[in-house]
Amino acid sequence: MKVGDKAKILDEAGTVTVKKITGSMAVVEDEYGFELSYPLSQLLPCVPQTLEIENTESKKNDVERNKPVPPKPRLQVEVIREIDLHIGHLVDSMKGLRPHQMLEKQLITAKDEIERARKDRVKKLILIHGKGKGILKSEIYCLLNRTERIEFFEADIIKYRFGAVEIRFK
Repeated sequence: MKVGDKAKILDEAGTVTVKKITGSMAVVEDEYGFELSYPLSQLLPCVPQTLEIENTESKKNDVERNKPVPPKPRLQVEVIREIDLHIGHLVDSMKGLRPHQMLEKQLITAKDEIERARKDRVKKLILIHGKGKGILKSEIYCLLNRTERIEFFEADIIKYRFGAVEIRFK
């Protein structure tokens, strides 16, 4: 790991950028611009994922033999929409916002995203509310209890660490 690398913190959501490494410690900057210190042992390098590996050798052979290449069958992919409700993702500046205004903005965004996902026929929606004190989480669950034609439950605990809710549309 070196300065400038993107990394994930063990057991936490989001990515950070390595700003400084001193011995076994690293100073990182989170997505909100805050600098934090972590042991290098808790940082995992972000590795880009490859989407598809093509067998170019067989394609070359098919073309050489003047055989048409059959189209690939379309895979049914479950569309999953993920919305981060952390206030830093929803507003350009938190300056002057009172806590109740932040909560109201987060709840309005959650309601709008639920309706948008329903309209777009998304099968699964993940709302990331974060761990925090649980105020946003409890308000989100109240909203979901009043919403028709959905089922919801704690999102993948390993990935979100009790900081997200998964919504499925009926």
